[in-house]
Amino acid sequence: MIAFVVNLVRIVIVLLILRFVLRFLAAVVQGYQGAPPRVPAATDMVRDRVCDTFVPRSRALMAVVDGREQYFCSPECRDRARRQLVTT
Repeated sequence: MIAFVVNLVRIVIVLLILRFVLRFLAAVVQGYQGAPPRVPAATDMVRDRVCDTFVPRSRALMAVVDGREQYFCSPECRDRARRQLVTT
């Protein structure tokens, strides 16, 4: 009976170690895949007039609002600017 318990404890310990190693490897692989691309420091930035954030021109949404080119960080900000123009 004691030998059975000892073997059971060994199996549980091996399974816990295996789980730890697999989780660690999964985190390492996910870390390599999840890194977002960095924006170079010399990128031309434009200001979103709705939420007052700066966005790289290459990623900004451009729309003509009130006859002028405006840049936005997201479709939500662009639509909000258009709604504000209609309500005023």
